[in-house]
Amino acid sequence: MSLAPLTDEELQDLDDFLMSPRTPDETMDVEMLDGFLVALTTGPVDVPEEEWLPQVFAGTPPEFADQQEADEILGALRRHAATIADAFSVKRRSNVGDDPLYYPLILSDEGVDEKWQESLGAYWASGFRLGMLAHEEQWQAALDNDEAFYDTIADILTLEAGHHPEDEAQVMNVAQREERIAELPWLVEDVMFYWLEARYGKVETVTRDGDKVGRNDPCPCGSGKKYKKCHGA
Repeated sequence: MSLAPLTDEELQDLDDFLMSPRTPDETMDVEMLDGFLVALTTGPVDVPEEEWLPQVFAGTPPEFADQQEADEILGALRRHAATIADAFSVKRRSNVGDDPLYYPLILSDEGVDEKWQESLGAYWASGFRLGMLAHEEQWQAALDNDEAFYDTIADILTLEAGHHPEDEAQVMNVAQREERIAELPWLVEDVMFYWLEARYGKVETVTRDGDKVGRNDPCPCGSGKKYKKCHGA
């Protein structure tokens, strides 16, 4: 039986603890945690809890008030990880449609920081990058050998840096940042399908002789799905 996703209140409670003085300074907030877990889930290999959980707290155990609080916090972390795993599971992938498999958790600092829009999604992308470092050699090899995959990852990590990873002159403005966040669910799915193909091989290929089909155009196969969610995956 799958675990219920965390409610907004539970996510807030988890974030409050993660950002409290009782955790190491480098502890992830829930947005960074989300990006981190998405990278692990869609990446090249399965990463067990005993490897990823300590990284949430930068390798240093937090100070829990008692066993009950420990159970609640660790339980919330496990539930969120399970929610992400379920979103990208085989049963969900077999029913892809116009809606993305998962919407990344992007926090808004509106009312706290007047320039919050200039860094929207930065912590999520930072978490995603940390997830890549869990198996850095495999990610780096893929980036070196596949230009399309490199472009996808660059699009994600631009949210963290505020500019293209290899060209600081390509600065991202607020409008471009908001557009990139809207594209983020599909970018993540591109990553997932890349690693699935790398791990298990391509199940089916389509030879196209006509004009190039846009990723948001209807798939030529007649399924009614967008190309990027069908044979363009």
